[in-house]
Amino acid sequence: MLTLAQEEAERSRHSYIGTEHLLLGLLREHEGLAAQVLANLRVEIRVVRETVESLLASNERIIIQQIIPTSRVKKVIEISFEEAHRLGRNYVGTEHVLLGLLIEGEGIAAHVLQDLGASLERVRAEIERLEAAGIEIEERPEAPRLPFNVGQRVLVHDPERPYRLWEGRITKAEGTRYEVAVYGRARGALVDAPETMIHPVPMTWTRDCQFCRA
Repeated sequence: MLTLAQEEAERSRHSYIGTEHLLLGLLREHEGLAAQVLANLRVEIRVVRETVESLLASNERIIIQQIIPTSRVKKVIEISFEEAHRLGRNYVGTEHVLLGLLIEGEGIAAHVLQDLGASLERVRAEIERLEAAGIEIEERPEAPRLPFNVGQRVLVHDPERPYRLWEGRITKAEGTRYEVAVYGRARGALVDAPETMIHPVPMTWTRDCQFCRA
């Protein structure tokens, strides 16, 4: 889902991942519970996508190492984990991200959803109704992290705020620590980082990343 959000940002030629990209990525998960909730509330996914896309301006060029999630998206991710925990799930599903977007409430995604009738109260009530009705929701354990290889293209968090992501390649691997050669970083081309600071390309977030939720 979060990989899809990055793809949406790239497609819009944006150097950031905003709640609008997260929502567009969410809508591409056609089999997710969020899509079912929106359909049951008579909110057409086609209309949501068209509305969001009409609000997005496209830049002329994009540099991948500058794509970073906004602080608002980081807050949505944090809320999504909290909602999953509150609902007793051991994974973060599309329904939890949908709730996170609405609870955060200030992003483009939340305003679009609310304007189309998908308020927090209605969405939460529909999720609870589906669960009470015994709708099967597959519990998906978090995918295990895979070790990175020397030469692999990755994204690594800068150790200093705002913890932006830099594109680079693994140049050295020692246990769970890696040396990453990054491009365009003024404070030095080499970043020494634990595996929890590093993401594969396309990018995914993980529960144990120190900076995705910072």
